[in-house]
Amino acid sequence: MAELQHNGSLGIMISELGSPRLGEDGPPAMPEDSFCRQLVRYGQSLGLFVYLFCATHVVAAQARSMKGYVLKQGEWQLDNCPLPDVLYDRSLPKSAAQHRDGRTALAELKKRKPYMLLNGSLPGKLEVYQGLERDMELSPWLPATYRYEGAAGLGPLLQQHPEGLFLKPAAGSHGKGAFRLVRNVDGWRVDGRDRQNRMLAQTFAGWSEAGRWMDRFASGVTYIVQPYLDLTGKDGCSFDVRVLIQKDDSEKWAFTGAAVRTGQPGSVTSNLHGGGSAQSAIEALSIRYEGETAGRLLGRIRWISERAAAALETRFGRLAELGIDYGIEPDGRIWLLEANAKPGRKSLDGDERAARLAVERPIRYAMKLATRKQTLFPLSRNQRRSIQEVHP
Repeated sequence: MAELQHNGSLGIMISELGSPRLGEDGPPAMPEDSFCRQLVRYGQSLGLFVYLFCATHVVAAQARSMKGYVLKQGEWQLDNCPLPDVLYDRSLPKSAAQHRDGRTALAELKKRKPYMLLNGSLPGKLEVYQGLERDMELSPWLPATYRYEGAAGLGPLLQQHPEGLFLKPAAGSHGKGAFRLVRNVDGWRVDGRDRQNRMLAQTFAGWSEAGRWMDRFASGVTYIVQPYLDLTGKDGCSFDVRVLIQKDDSEKWAFTGAAVRTGQPGSVTSNLHGGGSAQSAIEALSIRYEGETAGRLLGRIRWISERAAAALETRFGRLAELGIDYGIEPDGRIWLLEANAKPGRKSLDGDERAARLAVERPIRYAMKLATRKQTLFPLSRNQRRSIQEVHP
C-alpha cells in the first residue's frame, strides 16, 4: 500500500476516466491533470499524502484501503491507498446517473471511515441567488433572478426590462446553453451558446415563433432568467471578473486572485471554454477605467466576495473555496452574477502569486481538517443533495 505520511491523507475524487482509445497505452490522463499534480507535490512537501480516486474505486474498497492514483516518477499509477482523512470532491458529473453514483460512493465511503469534506457544494443558481439575497448588504449587488416557466411567462419581465433578458441553465457551466433575448426592428433576436458551446444566433419575425424556439431549446432543463446587462468593454466584447476566494491558514476567507475574462467578438459570454481570454484583473480594468477606478472596483469586489462566501457558508455548510463571477457595466456598476464551489484555475494562470496560492490553500486547509476530530461546520441538508460544476 502507498505509504501514509504522519500528517494524514487527502483523497481527491475525480470524474470517471474514459476508456483509452484503440491503440493507445501508457499512463492515464487525469482531469485537471496539472492542478492535481501540483496538489500532490505540494501535499508531499508538507507531509500530507494526496491521491486521486474515482467513484468506482469506492465500490471495491476494502476495510482500510482502496485503489487510487498516486504520482510516481512523474506518472499516475494505480495503487492501494488508505481511506482518506479528508476528501476533496473535484468530480464533474456529466449525467444524472454519474451524479447519483458519486453521491452513493461518498455515502458508502463515509460508512467505512468518517472522512471530513474539504469543500462542500452549492445547489443550483436560483437557490444560490436566494441564499445571497437574504443578506441585506449583498442584495443590491444581485441582478433580479427568476425561474424560467416558459416563454408565455416572459411578457411581464420584458416590460420591466425592455433592454432584453438573459437566460441560462440553473446548473450549467462554461456558458453552455446561455442566450440573450432582445427585440429588434424585425422582431426578436436570440444569440448566445448552444448545448455544445457553439455560438448561436436566431432571428424571429414574431413572438410566437421566438417563444416556441425557446421552449424547445430549454426543454428538459431548468433555466433561470435575468435582465440583460450591458457587460461589454469599449471594444464591444463581453467581459466579466472571475474571483477565486479560499480559506487560508487561519481558516478564514482570503482573496486569492481575480482575472478579467473577455469573450470573442460577437459572443455574449466570456467563458474560456467558449474561446474567451484571461488577463490580470487590475491590468484589464485599468485599461477600461480611468484613474483610480480600477482599484476601487476591485476593492469593492473583494469586500462583496468575502461577504458572499460567509453568507453561503452559513446557509449551505462548510466550504473551502468559491469562484465568484462579476459583471461591470460601462458606468462601473458591479453585479454579482454567480458563485460556484468547484472553481477552475485556468483564468489565474497569468498571475504567479494567485496561481500558487490556488494550490497551496486547499492543501493547508486539508491539513488543518485532517487533525480535527469533528467538522467546523456540519453539512446541511441542502449541501448533501446538491451538485456543482467546475468553472474555468
